[in-house]
Amino acid sequence: MRSLLRLLLAASVFKFSASQTPAQILQRRLVTDKGETRDAIAAHPLSWWTQDPLRFDTTGMLMLGHKAPDGQPLTLKDYRLERTVTTVGEVAGHRIVQILTRIYPGPRVIAAGFARGNVSPGEWKDLLVQQGDGDRFIEVYALHLDTGGLYKVTNAAIYGSGPQAVLGTYDPDTGNGGGCADGHWWIDKGGPHEVDFSALIKAVMASIPANATFTPNCWALHPEIPELSSAVQRMDAECHACGILGQVHATYRIEQGIAKPVSVSFEPATQ
Repeated sequence: MRSLLRLLLAASVFKFSASQTPAQILQRRLVTDKGETRDAIAAHPLSWWTQDPLRFDTTGMLMLGHKAPDGQPLTLKDYRLERTVTTVGEVAGHRIVQILTRIYPGPRVIAAGFARGNVSPGEWKDLLVQQGDGDRFIEVYALHLDTGGLYKVTNAAIYGSGPQAVLGTYDPDTGNGGGCADGHWWIDKGGPHEVDFSALIKAVMASIPANATFTPNCWALHPEIPELSSAVQRMDAECHACGILGQVHATYRIEQGIAKPVSVSFEPATQ
């Protein structure tokens, strides 16, 4: 059930982001154990993002302030952190920074019953893009999983070069439903914009049977090529491996933040 929910979430999120255009207002994408939301972005110095990261506990699942068995409230000191801050690269003069954080509950947290010592640590991933040429960064993507093991957290990357360069992140669900948390941004001198995939999706839909659907993101999208390759499935299929009608392959190019289709082909399944 959890895998199915993650798959539905990923699909619905992609449809929303596919409707964005570079001219629209950018929002941060926040993915937590409770789902995905979007909110306004704000610029801060890099040190603001890297110091005391647990203050960004958006879900409250770290239970900060709640009392432990000794009667004292839980604080940031009751967690052990492993954190890496790396530069992903630079696009259009904007430095891109990735922050990976692993969160281990301490003895007082475990004694209070808010965590178990034998489970995977919480995992956070934050992607920052420099604003202007100074020490100001905005966050475009935050994956904050206070319960570890739900996703396989991977490194973000820059795909392509020059005006076709895209910042991409892909964190697959560990279930068997094929869901994920992902995002793609085109960056110009003005800053980051979500890539608009609507033209590509429209071209793919026009090439497959009318009663069919496909996966437009997650494992099916390959920005390093760039290509989209997905199984095509009946809309009324009863499971994620049922009702396969064939395979669709589509190549595209990035123009001003828009994924424009170059070629699309549908291959029917052999009987």
